[in-house]
Amino acid sequence: MSYIRPASHAGSWYTNNSAKLCAQLEAYFHQAESLGNSLSGENTRGPIDGARILIGPHAGFAYSGERLAETFTVWDTSKVKRVFLLGPSHHVYFKNSVLLSQYDMYETPFGNIPVDTETIEQLLKVKSHSHSRDAVFKYMSEEIDDDEHSFEMHAPFIYYKTKDIPQGIPKIVPILISGMDEKLNDDLVSALLPYVAGEENHFIISSDFCHWGSRFGYTKYLPQKEDSLSILHNDLTSLGYNTKIKSNDLPIHKSIEVLDRAAMEIASTGSYNDWKTYISHTGNTICGQKPIAVILRLLQKHKEGRGISKSDNESVFQWIGYSQSNQARRASDSSVSYASGYVTI
Repeated sequence: MSYIRPASHAGSWYTNNSAKLCAQLEAYFHQAESLGNSLSGENTRGPIDGARILIGPHAGFAYSGERLAETFTVWDTSKVKRVFLLGPSHHVYFKNSVLLSQYDMYETPFGNIPVDTETIEQLLKVKSHSHSRDAVFKYMSEEIDDDEHSFEMHAPFIYYKTKDIPQGIPKIVPILISGMDEKLNDDLVSALLPYVAGEENHFIISSDFCHWGSRFGYTKYLPQKEDSLSILHNDLTSLGYNTKIKSNDLPIHKSIEVLDRAAMEIASTGSYNDWKTYISHTGNTICGQKPIAVILRLLQKHKEGRGISKSDNESVFQWIGYSQSNQARRASDSSVSYASGYVTI
C-alpha cells in the first residue's frame, strides 16, 4: 500500500470538496487568463514556452488563489515529468541539511500526486563538500511533513494543470529549507544542477513576500518611493505604535509594496549576490528568500556551465501579479504580501 501524506489543510485553508475546489480554481484561472498581462506587459493568457520555474504564495486560497492561478496559467507542462518543490519551513528550525519527504504520494481533493521516491533516494546519497557535515539531504519526519503547508497549497494546482497531459501527473520532490549558510546553499545547488538542463525537470518556489507588523517583528518603513539600488544603500526606519506618518509620506502599505517590488526587481536581474545584499540590508521577511536564493544561484551556475552570457536587458524572474492580505495604515496593523512569477529556460 502507498504511504500517503494527508491533505492536512484541506477543509480549513481551502475546501476539501473536489467539486467546489474545481469550480474555485476554474474561476481563478478564468480571471488570470482574462487579465493576461504581467507587471512588465508580457502576455500571460496561457502557457509560455520554457516556463518551467514558477514562484507563487502558500496562504489560504482566499488570499493566494488569484496569484497561484496566475503562476500556473503560464506553466509550460508540455514536457514536465518531475517537479522539485522548494519551500521554507514554518514550524521547525533545522540547519546543516535540507529535508525530503518520505511519503509515496501527496493527497489532494482531486486525487494523489506521486512523490519521486527514486530521485529522493539518489539525493539522500549526496555528500557535502563541507567537512562540517556529511549528508546534504535527510528525511523529514511524518509530523513535520503533515504540519508544513508550503507544498500542500501548490498541490491542487499542480494536479489540476497536469491531470490531462499525455505523460501524466508529474512526480514531485518536496525540499524543505530552514537554516542555510553559504556552504549548504552551494551543496544544494550542486545537487540540483544536473537536473536543470532536462526539459522534463521543473522547479517551483513556494513563497509569500513581506510579513509586515509587530506580530511578525518587522515594521520597516520607507517614507518615499525609492528604486531597488537606492534601497540597498539607504537606512530604513522601524515604526513603533506611536509613530506618526506625515501626510506627504507614503502610506505604510505603499511602503511595503516598494520594498517588495525592489526585491522582485533584484530577482529579475538574476544576481544572487544582490539578492543576499537586499535581504541582509532590508531584513524583508520574505519567507521563501532562501529557496529564491537557491534558484538564483542555480541559474547562474547553469548559464556559466553552458557558456551562456546574460544580456543587460534580460530578465530572469518575470513577475505577473502582486497583492497584500490587507492594507496596513497604522503601525499596529499587519499584512502579508503575495506575488506570482516565472522563469523561462
